[in-house]
Amino acid sequence: MLDKLINYVKSLGPFNIFLAIFILGLLYGGVTLYMKYLGFSKFMNRTQIISVKAVPIKIDTAQYTYRALSVIESRESINITSKVNGLVDYIHSKEGSNVDEGELLFSIISSDNVGLTKIYAPFAGSIGLSKKNLGDTVIKGELLSSLDDYSYMKLPLDLPERLLPYLSLKLKFNAMSDSLPNEKYKGTIEFVDTRIDTQTRTISAYALIDNRNLLLKPGLLMKVDINLEEKIDSILIPEEALLSINKKHFVYVVQNDTAKLQLVKIGIRDNAFVEIESGLKSSDKVIYMGQEKLKNGSKIKILE
Repeated sequence: MLDKLINYVKSLGPFNIFLAIFILGLLYGGVTLYMKYLGFSKFMNRTQIISVKAVPIKIDTAQYTYRALSVIESRESINITSKVNGLVDYIHSKEGSNVDEGELLFSIISSDNVGLTKIYAPFAGSIGLSKKNLGDTVIKGELLSSLDDYSYMKLPLDLPERLLPYLSLKLKFNAMSDSLPNEKYKGTIEFVDTRIDTQTRTISAYALIDNRNLLLKPGLLMKVDINLEEKIDSILIPEEALLSINKKHFVYVVQNDTAKLQLVKIGIRDNAFVEIESGLKSSDKVIYMGQEKLKNGSKIKILE
């Protein structure tokens, strides 16, 4: 075998021999350089200090909320109409004024030989614009004005059926409007319908808002955050600290001057925080910025 190899090399020309030696030299140099690079990388991983930002675990209430939109309505609203044909004899209430239940609103002289017909407020509320003046002719059923109870406003809601397990009459909510940025409203869901709409796959519900300051008006768009679930004394971390790898969740925990990759089980995710059900202690500090450069055991410097 050796003799055949020697004879083969002798048969090669000088150029081919030079070329073979050159290629072997390149291969040897490349392998040597790669091995040195691997050794240098391992050394750098052991000695490089990575700057990160970290925060202590937060112990607070974990909340699962659902954001809904609602166009608010008066709790009670009615159009005041004439019960007879005739003439407006007297308007007893001023436009925009508050009236009590049973208060006299309009007197109409009937042209149907009924005599004087009086119209009373069916509930307490605010009178709208009058559509008629004194002496105007009216016909039966014609609009005279409107009456709205503004003391409480109704928030109609159409909620997706997937929320059905959470729905009850005790659900709390927080509501706000971009038109009234300094006002926040709280309450509980008053009513949840007994059926699911088969066309929209939603459940109708409504809540009431205390509006005794009369700032809210019918037709106003409201953002409503419904609190579906709450867990007190929960371990919470910033959303940015959570890493998801192959459907598992991890965080980097500060351990003296190193970063430890820790497997965790998550719960409620809401308001930029994630509930940690297991894997962390209340005394832990988690890294939320710079972790993309880290490996388990990386040396770190915490930036203030």
